Amino acid sequence: MKKINIIKKNDEFNYIINNGKKYYSELFYLYMLKNNLDYNRYGISVSKKIGNAVVRNKYKRRIKFIIDNLKINLKGYNIVIISRSRLKFSDYNYLKSNIVNLFNMIGEKNEKK
Repeated sequence: MKKINIIKKNDEFNYIINNGKKYYSELFYLYMLKNNLDYNRYGISVSKKIGNAVVRNKYKRRIKFIIDNLKINLKGYNIVIISRSRLKFSDYNYLKSNIVNLFNMIGEKNEKK
């Protein structure tokens, strides 16, 4: 994931969370808000309840890797992914299937509009 595609500022996170559409799965909350760009921007948040900084960064790297390898048809959105505390009990394959199902659900809901 390129640095240009990452949301880092707390103000941007809060704006997207307060004004965006909310989707959820067993492991994640996902907030999505339209932007005026040709590409998606992602913000990933992993709670301190998951573990120390090493563990949290491991999960962030895994999530970024999964998103990079997904074929996402949506373009021009700011997407914030917030982990739930159940994340620490899941393995990589379950994490991947959960993210894929979440993005498929979003794609189906946007196609209906």
